[in-house]
Amino acid sequence: MRYDRIVHYTMVLLTFIGLVFIFSAYTVPRLTGILVSPNADWELYFHAFKPFINLLPVLILGFLIYFALLFWEDIYEYFRHYKFFKRLIRPFKGLTLGRFILYSVWFTLFTLVLVILEKFIFHLRVNRWLIAPKHMILVTGLAITSYYLFLAYQFSRKTINWSKVLTYSFLFWILLLLQPDVGTTILLVFSFLTLLYFRTPQKLVRIPSTRWKFEFSNFYRRFYVFITSSIGVLALFAILNANVKVQLPNPFEGTKFGHVIVRINNWLNPFRDVTASSYQIANSLYAVHRGGIDGVGYGFGLRKLYMGPTVHTDFIFATIGEETGFLFSVFIFLITLALLLRLIVISYRFEGLFEKFFTLLVAIETFSLSLINAGMAVNLIPSKGWPYPLISYAPFYVLFYIIQLGIVQYFVRKRYLEIF
Repeated sequence: MRYDRIVHYTMVLLTFIGLVFIFSAYTVPRLTGILVSPNADWELYFHAFKPFINLLPVLILGFLIYFALLFWEDIYEYFRHYKFFKRLIRPFKGLTLGRFILYSVWFTLFTLVLVILEKFIFHLRVNRWLIAPKHMILVTGLAITSYYLFLAYQFSRKTINWSKVLTYSFLFWILLLLQPDVGTTILLVFSFLTLLYFRTPQKLVRIPSTRWKFEFSNFYRRFYVFITSSIGVLALFAILNANVKVQLPNPFEGTKFGHVIVRINNWLNPFRDVTASSYQIANSLYAVHRGGIDGVGYGFGLRKLYMGPTVHTDFIFATIGEETGFLFSVFIFLITLALLLRLIVISYRFEGLFEKFFTLLVAIETFSLSLINAGMAVNLIPSKGWPYPLISYAPFYVLFYIIQLGIVQYFVRKRYLEIF
């Protein structure tokens, strides 16, 4: 049983906590309405459990892939003499890791192009789903996973093919911006810069097709000092913004990027329009304040009734804060911190650069998603539609995050002696 138990049990525990609070945030209010309604029928019960009908099959598939990656060597050894298994894996024989990753990148770019085409075909303002009219099969998790595999593989090579790295990176970023999905684009750019910082600590790297050279170590050290200090200043300003009523002009109003300035203005003044644009963040703050230290009790939250469709997705931490209070929220942070630190430790101990960089990228994703999701619930940062890892309702996001952890466990099993 050569696998990392900290990663395994924190993943299982966060998934269970997510199911518990999705039930409280979405299902409990609807079941309560059904019980007091004299005209309730089976369709209302079906609607009350709809998140679980969508999520549970995806979770089962995710954990099947996770355990298949975890015990791949045992599965291969057991089935390798069977004819059907030989036929199944025959197309993959002789397929190198680099070629497999390149095929996955091509497939992901193809799905992103389909999403953009569906956006124009069905005249949608925003589209991030492969089956656009039904809002099914979110491709964001697939894009993150394939991009991380691509980055980790390219940066692990002795000589980086910068033209390929930059070309495919720009394709990912542009296709995501066209959806538009600014948040995922920021995550991929941030991951790219972070990995670049660790890959070239003391080297001069030539930018393709130019005569310029930059010392990336000093440049990105200054860059990260600037970013972290800026985040600190913004967080302090967010705490004090109850008395600082600053609002920014919106030059993008009426365009597909106009919502970005609206969200920043809502962050600057979360109570500026509580019946329209800022109702979610205002009710989230009311919920966290009402929860206090120990919460009002599981299932007894009231503010979730006023937060709309994001109560079990982007703003699930508001329900957690109201019903279980500050103490349980800290407990969730500690579990996430244990997962994050363990991923960083595993990444540090890997000798192979591909395994090291991919695990580091998963750690970056874990840190970014948990920070953004919890931070926007208490208005420390502007709101962004990012799910909390394994807790928020986001079926296909959860699926590919579990697959990423399964890939990390496959690396751990393969290089067990390096980790332990």
